[in-house]
Amino acid sequence: MMAIARGMPATTLVQPSVMSRVGRTVLGWLEKLKNSIAETPLYFWVYIGALVWITRQLTNRSSKATRRITVAGKQVHLNEAEAQMATNVVDIDKIDVDFSDVGGLDDVKDALTEHIKWPFQHQELFSGKTVRSHPKGVLLYGPPGTGKTLLARALAKELGCSFINVNTESIFSKWVGDTERNAAAIFTLAAKISPCVIFVDEIDSLLSSRSAMDATPHMHAKTIFMTHWDGLEKDSDARIIVVGATNRRFTIDDAIRRRLPLQLEVPPPDAKAREKILSILLAHDLECNSQKDGLIRYVALKTVEYTGSDLSELCKAAALMPLREMRLVKAGGTPSAAPETVPPLTQQHFDKAMERVKASK
Repeated sequence: MMAIARGMPATTLVQPSVMSRVGRTVLGWLEKLKNSIAETPLYFWVYIGALVWITRQLTNRSSKATRRITVAGKQVHLNEAEAQMATNVVDIDKIDVDFSDVGGLDDVKDALTEHIKWPFQHQELFSGKTVRSHPKGVLLYGPPGTGKTLLARALAKELGCSFINVNTESIFSKWVGDTERNAAAIFTLAAKISPCVIFVDEIDSLLSSRSAMDATPHMHAKTIFMTHWDGLEKDSDARIIVVGATNRRFTIDDAIRRRLPLQLEVPPPDAKAREKILSILLAHDLECNSQKDGLIRYVALKTVEYTGSDLSELCKAAALMPLREMRLVKAGGTPSAAPETVPPLTQQHFDKAMERVKASK
């Protein structure tokens, strides 16, 4: 036995011995693994490889498989993601508003007509080498309830386009890869049913400024969204337009805002605009009322901070007041169902309705 040198610690010789034993053990395991692989029949590995290949093929085919579906009056072949997105499509025949149904906002409607409607209807004037062109993206921004969604639907009606109403729930998914596929499906579906308006309500929640805190699928979805959007910019004949709506314009990603060159403010209505909105909302209820013009002017002056949505709720509340009076007269009974028996709307009805429906802030 080798003697240990005087003054030399015992661990100096023990450590190499331990390491050599560990090395021999690992080499033994590797040798056993090599032998077991070598002894395994070849057909087993062929079988495993075939299973992996079949699984991948089925996964790819399930995402690419198409079926024939009628969307917006057209027979189109859609894959699974496109078919799911097709549930958000509104047929042009089911859109019951146009610019004449939007009270006020004349400047906004004029801008949409000149920049969007004219190029759609007269493509020959906006093609070739002329600097005339139409934007492939529009941003409508302003406080809630000012009519941004109504404007987008009216624009689709004016253009004779299908309308895809995009929301975050229809894009983001907990399954790996689905979020990216859904983002791409918006544009591939729009191309199949074009002409089409892609409307993204609350676009700031879907395409907000990117940060390191974003989940990877969300970042990929934003990138895919912008990539397909760029494809629209390069295709001058594409009859697809993206319309975004928000009340937080500066939280939208800068790259997205650059793709929305036509940015239009949708402000709360002024007195003149409120009169137009009330005239549209009360067209039927005040049809035979001799005090119609004076009543509308009175309500418009009393509703200084009301948005278009607030005015709609106010009119609904006021229209119930005559029925309430009839019920009280009949001592708790049910009002008569005959429309001609309903008293006409008055200033007092709107005053009471204003106590219930306040301006949203």
